[in-house]
Amino acid sequence: MRDVYVWDTGDYLGQIEEAEVTYNVVGNMNEHGLVIGETTYGGLADLQAQSKAKIDYGSMIWITLQRTKTAREAIQTMGKLMDQYGWASEGESFSVADNNEAWIMEIIGKGEYELGAVWVARKIPSGYVTAHANQARITTFPLNDPENCLYSSDVISFAKKRGYYPQHGKDEDFSFSDVYDPLTFDGARFCEARVWSFFGDIMGPDWANQYLDYAQGYNLTNRMPLWVKPSKKISLSNMFTHMRNHYEGTPLDMTGRAFSDVGAGFGYMAQRTHPLTFNANTKEDANVVGEYFNERPIGTPQTGWNFVGQSRRWMPRELSGLLWFGVDDSSTTAHFPIYGSATRVQQTFAGKGPQDGVTPPVLSFNFNSAFTVFNLVANWAYSRWDAIYPDVTAKIVQVETAFQNAIQELDQVATAKYNSEGAAAAVELTTSQCTSFGDSLTAQWQQFFGQLFMKYRDGYAITPNTDSQSCGCSVANVPYSQEWYNRIVQDTGDHYKYVPTASAGLKDTRSAPVRSVNKQKLLARR
Repeated sequence: MRDVYVWDTGDYLGQIEEAEVTYNVVGNMNEHGLVIGETTYGGLADLQAQSKAKIDYGSMIWITLQRTKTAREAIQTMGKLMDQYGWASEGESFSVADNNEAWIMEIIGKGEYELGAVWVARKIPSGYVTAHANQARITTFPLNDPENCLYSSDVISFAKKRGYYPQHGKDEDFSFSDVYDPLTFDGARFCEARVWSFFGDIMGPDWANQYLDYAQGYNLTNRMPLWVKPSKKISLSNMFTHMRNHYEGTPLDMTGRAFSDVGAGFGYMAQRTHPLTFNANTKEDANVVGEYFNERPIGTPQTGWNFVGQSRRWMPRELSGLLWFGVDDSSTTAHFPIYGSATRVQQTFAGKGPQDGVTPPVLSFNFNSAFTVFNLVANWAYSRWDAIYPDVTAKIVQVETAFQNAIQELDQVATAKYNSEGAAAAVELTTSQCTSFGDSLTAQWQQFFGQLFMKYRDGYAITPNTDSQSCGCSVANVPYSQEWYNRIVQDTGDHYKYVPTASAGLKDTRSAPVRSVNKQKLLARR
């Protein structure tokens, strides 16, 4: 038997039977290159509670990865587990991919009405790309195409029985999303907009403009397709870039560069603090309070960890899966590689959490913790986004490129060892090397934070200059933007208006010339 704890809360759910054979799992990937990711969409309120269920969404990912080799097998196994043990979570969208196939699967429980869940899964056509972001996206689906579509036997009949779908409604017109997670403004603007931004980046502005009103939540009938076909393949580096998306260059741009936005602050900030919605006096009537919101981009500070899974059919089984893992905000982290067959993980990334029935030391500052160090860099960048984040992005690209080059070499050496000495020797080699990758990245990020801190402090940008004997540096102001200075004056009027001495009606009593001061040197001394 094995104990099961809720990923999000650590609540104990009970025990389930352990499988006779399990596979090695690291994060969201196993030794066969099978990878599963998820987003939570909630769905109908009366289907979100199932008190007798013993498996939640996070545990389902781990358990399934331990028991299955392929995406198709994983989907079928999850269906059986939910029938047997129930579903202790809200509505979920899963990405399920192996070396040959990629699927999108959407699930919602049956509430207290029945033990189990209803679900549907669709295989992504070759050459196409899909995405999901906390909103169910599968609408109608083929009922007689098991090669490309799998679903629970009662996915439609349960909806009819509970009154969510008309008794005489046609099965072929049944839409999973519209029935179990009806689209709202929130679902479009806070969730689907992220899919739109990703699709728009790979499909181009004409495609993006076609669905802009939908992403904005203004036209919920103009739904995007479940998948799109880009004109060229998406590389691993492309995926890293997409993880740093904040709607830049679109009408939903949060930096204030596209339109004046006080929320972006003086540093063209691409992030916003929580809560997602807030109340404020309306522009039309200062006595009226309205509800407003912040955009919700792909890259966000509230992220705990993130990953890009890479399944490579040309590699030996134990070397086929690579998990590119990062902690904290996906727009400020650097992803490092670890093979799905790894038998150890990096010390600076290791630790137990609520999934293990353990409360993690989240409030303990630990300079040897990757999560702590990456948060230091991220939060320093938040303090002056326009000045600091370009340095952070450049560093991330440099590190991730170096890791990609290192993996090419490691793949060759590991494959040779695999062929000459066997799988165990190859796994030990890759485990050892990737453990070093992760821990060295944490050390590198410690130094990087120190460099950023010394460079951007006190409102200056301080860079090395060997010609300067006073400090070995050059000191430059990092002023606010002109737009922000204008806003200060608009908000404060003449409160900070500079008044020359003569204009103030005062007599200049100075008898000697004022000595000119080199402000640059003075700033350096300060």
